[in-house]
Amino acid sequence: MQARRTIEHGTDGGWSSVAVHLQPAGGGKEGFYLTLFPDARPPTVVFLRPPQLGQLIELAGQANVTDQQIWDVVARIPMEPLLPSRSLYPRLRALLVDCASSIRAQIRAQEDRPQPKGSPIDDEPIAAASPAEPPASESPAFIGSPGSAGGGGPDDGGSDLP
Repeated sequence: MQARRTIEHGTDGGWSSVAVHLQPAGGGKEGFYLTLFPDARPPTVVFLRPPQLGQLIELAGQANVTDQQIWDVVARIPMEPLLPSRSLYPRLRALLVDCASSIRAQIRAQEDRPQPKGSPIDDEPIAAASPAEPPASESPAFIGSPGSAGGGGPDDGGSDLP
């Protein structure tokens, strides 16, 4: 009996290989979290959008693409590129190859989710140039105390300057 290289953790539990874990983003968010556990370094989490993960699965399925080439694609995704970790190269590929069909199904499920509507502000057309000063009916009214000089705002000193 051959030992398994990867484990599927159920619908939203993700997929694991030794020192590599891939999990869908929770809470209806689109994307995946790839957690890498390199030797003698703290774990690193890389957020992958569905098209990025799809590209990685396609690369992993090609015999002419090396494990390091797959790693290099992942390493360039975060703002601070990942350091090389030769022990993780084959483990990442094993995860992507062994679990490709269920990962693709999760990618499709995320892509098929209805996208949230934009906010009402996004739907309104952008107004043409607005006037320099709002009309008097829209400007806030400051009512000064009966003894104030200008009757304007509390700090205007009666100079009629804005």
